[in-house]
Amino acid sequence: MFLAFCDECGDRFLLPANHVVALHNLESGIIAVELTCYEGHHLVVLSGNDIDVTGPATV
Repeated sequence: MFLAFCDECGDRFLLPANHVVALHNLESGIIAVELTCYEGHHLVVLSGNDIDVTGPATV
């Protein structure tokens, strides 16, 4: 499950793995997870040990 914020919906969602579109290793310790919200809007969640933001981060 991924906690993500959708700008278009204006809401946070807990999204299951079947909403994952792609995974990208941006650099050592940082992973970008591309997702779609329940309305089909595209969003990206950053994950990993080297993120300087506490909690889930969205781009």
